[in-house]
Amino acid sequence: MQREQFQMRANETTKASSSANSYRHGRRSNLPELLSAVNPKSLTNIVKRADIYKAHKPVGPSSRGIAPFPQARSMTMRYLSVATFTASMIVLPASLSAQQSTMKAEISATSDKFRSQYIRLAEDTEGLLLEPTEPTANPRIAFVFSHPNRDNFKEQPGPAVANLGYRVMLVNYRGDRDNPDAPPEAFLPSISRGIAYLRKLPGVEKVVLLAHSGGTHMGTLYQNVAEHGPSVCQDARKIVPCDGKKIGELEKPDGLILLDPTLGAAHQMSAVDPAAGGEGRDKSVDMFATENGYDVEGKKATYTAEFTQRFYKAQATRNNEIVDAALERLKLIEEGKGEFSDDEPFVVKGVGVRALGARLYQPDLRFAAHTKQLHTLIRSDGSRTEEIIKSVRPSAGGKQVLAILDQFGAMNYSTTVRGFLANSAILANAEFAFTADDIVGVDWASSYTSTPSNAEGVTVPTLVLTMSCHYLVVPGEVIFDHLAATDKSYASVEGATHLFQPCRPEYGDTKKRVFDFVDQWVAEPGRF
Repeated sequence: MQREQFQMRANETTKASSSANSYRHGRRSNLPELLSAVNPKSLTNIVKRADIYKAHKPVGPSSRGIAPFPQARSMTMRYLSVATFTASMIVLPASLSAQQSTMKAEISATSDKFRSQYIRLAEDTEGLLLEPTEPTANPRIAFVFSHPNRDNFKEQPGPAVANLGYRVMLVNYRGDRDNPDAPPEAFLPSISRGIAYLRKLPGVEKVVLLAHSGGTHMGTLYQNVAEHGPSVCQDARKIVPCDGKKIGELEKPDGLILLDPTLGAAHQMSAVDPAAGGEGRDKSVDMFATENGYDVEGKKATYTAEFTQRFYKAQATRNNEIVDAALERLKLIEEGKGEFSDDEPFVVKGVGVRALGARLYQPDLRFAAHTKQLHTLIRSDGSRTEEIIKSVRPSAGGKQVLAILDQFGAMNYSTTVRGFLANSAILANAEFAFTADDIVGVDWASSYTSTPSNAEGVTVPTLVLTMSCHYLVVPGEVIFDHLAATDKSYASVEGATHLFQPCRPEYGDTKKRVFDFVDQWVAEPGRF
């Protein structure tokens, strides 16, 4: 009933936006960002915010681990639950943590091959333009890079592409300083300004939108809206519509590159813990219980078919209950009956984001194990073969995960009602599951931050480039299959982690192979 009511609202919003002719889960899963989520100073701020609301009285029973209502629990408990999921995100395999910490020192927006220039693109948008110091063979093509991150100026893709002789505009949207879970459409005008600036530079004929990790769902949304207008994120199938006020006339990129892309809202929902919905953990669907196949000492798992089916069905059910709870709160807010006039806190117990959460495919490597079709594998010896792409990632888990399941800062998703619905709400059915080579049972079109759904509107040349030492090989293929583009490519870099580094020494310089392939793909005669 709630979803039907909001789909009626979606139609009304579409009409209003159209008549005015105007106008989001991933976010990136790197170690520095994960650690910042449990920064002591941040936690102190959360506690301070909780103190403000200590006088708020709880009124009634809780519901399935969801605490968005006055009757669910006090505001104090909401804020004191803020990070309960986040610490689970930082439990990474030791080898991955080590390589990411060494990688951090390599990131730089300075080089003898390019110069950088800070540019204020708008009041809420800043850019960093990277330009070659010497004439190169690549003056025609420029790149714009952005991510729903606070600072993109030192993210690896920008400098890596600039080192190859391309002009690159790194874009930061600063309008989210008071809203850390801003809806993804808020970022789109900033990307458009970056593209417009590049098009005015002498010699630039084509602009390619470059996106990585959690930035890929935003990049795919941008491309879809730029090609077809705001109506694509406001149709009746959406749980809630996007705000179309400022995204009616976006600059159109000429190509799209998705580096190790995530699913968008579905990446968030795949971390919903079905065992955490009540007062205690439900052992029948607890993926962290040894009786269900979880190997604590081995930091891995082997789940039975029966448990897998039970788990995914319960995960889909709880996900949809969370969506309905958020819609109920939004209805009350819009009727003037919410805790605040515009939005309110929304905390859900047992939902992880970023790198970890209640995802079977992390400890059990039989899930999301390989692609269905043959694709290009960029091998460590430099050769390229067409084959089924297999993920070579290590398993993740162990005592560290068990130790934080019930801790403050480990398994709660803290956001707002509107923030959740815009960034993370998507629907699944009883058939939902990750298999060895597919993801089924997701209503991709129910979320406007769904990467596969937005891919259906992308017609420009598109490259999906995954890293085989990560768990996004299969999601990348799902996105690839949904692309409308006739000129589209899927490739994977053997042994590369999500941040482009080798997960084992024998894989060599994976970062170089990533961006050399990007260079060669862009330079393909006739493409641009």
